Amino acid sequence: MTMNRAIRISLWVGIAALSLGTWAVAQTSVTLTGVQGTSYDGIYVSPYYATVNGVPNTPVVCDDFGDESTLGSTWNAGTTAFGGISSTNTAWGKEGANLALYNSVAYLTLQVLQQMPGSSSQILDTYALWAVFDPSGVEGYLAAHPITGPSGTLTTATLCDEIFGTSNGCTSSTAASGGSLYTVENSTYTAGEFSGLEVISPDVSGTSTLCTAESTGTTACPAQEFVAIVPEGGSALAYLFLAGLCCFGAIGMRSRRQIGSTTSVA
Repeated sequence: MTMNRAIRISLWVGIAALSLGTWAVAQTSVTLTGVQGTSYDGIYVSPYYATVNGVPNTPVVCDDFGDESTLGSTWNAGTTAFGGISSTNTAWGKEGANLALYNSVAYLTLQVLQQMPGSSSQILDTYALWAVFDPSGVEGYLAAHPITGPSGTLTTATLCDEIFGTSNGCTSSTAASGGSLYTVENSTYTAGEFSGLEVISPDVSGTSTLCTAESTGTTACPAQEFVAIVPEGGSALAYLFLAGLCCFGAIGMRSRRQIGSTTSVA
């Protein structure tokens, strides 16, 4: 193989790797380290904090109401950029969920991260996000654990009305017009709108195979699926890698021209 051909192949490999990077599932270690401290109806709401790939205090938002995570636990996971979600590289994709719903998850994730900690809006957005993939689970839990209170208190009936648009409390998990779930699921999102987010899907315990959300047995998830903002530097490193290949190619081509008249390069 000639030097020129080797350089060309290296360049194309680098370009392909960069182009397909958002579709690749990168493996990482995740440790759930903390919660924001806000709970509603017996459940801590997002965001939580985790060490992801060695980066501590990473805010993560949960999109999985059916599985469980334990504070202090560590598991392996695959991370996938929102531009590359498929039926095989996320926990809900493997479960068979409508992948378009990840846009609703992404929108609500950003809302949760922007809300005042402990606010009614943050609680609403957290439960609405859980309801994207598991509406019956969320509605059933709220119906079985009613919170009532004086005027101004966020009751479970009010929460169900706001999420599902039922106008009569926790009686149906079907998203109706007027509810936040219906709104986010029927909104139009632009291509690349959520490119700054990634899905963190757990591996089946002891393997590098992604689990299936809400499953049991050999495909069960050791933790919940989370969404996080892509750490700064990931894309930059890829571009630096490609730039390095280009520089290497340019140097090699220049050397080839300089010595080409006196010797051959194998």
